[in-house]
Amino acid sequence: MRNQIASLAALLVYALPFGAAHAQSADAAYCQALTDRYTTYVADQNEHRPAPANVGVTAAIAQCKAGDTAGGIPALEKALTNAGVALPPRG
Repeated sequence: MRNQIASLAALLVYALPFGAAHAQSADAAYCQALTDRYTTYVADQNEHRPAPANVGVTAAIAQCKAGDTAGGIPALEKALTNAGVALPPRG
């Protein structure tokens, strides 16, 4: 019984970093999907005169590219929602 508990504990210790890495990559993919949707449906509505740069969105996109998805995702979601654009599916 003790061996089973020790084995299970060791398995959990090794599995946790992989779960966190998967969550980070899923967030990065979602952040990229939000960025793509914003640039397609909001920023490029007029090819000849693009919409003025939104400083908050520009910063959010930079955060996503830098790996700070927790900072970038909410701002991009809000910008898309405010523009009436549906959010992409998450994960």
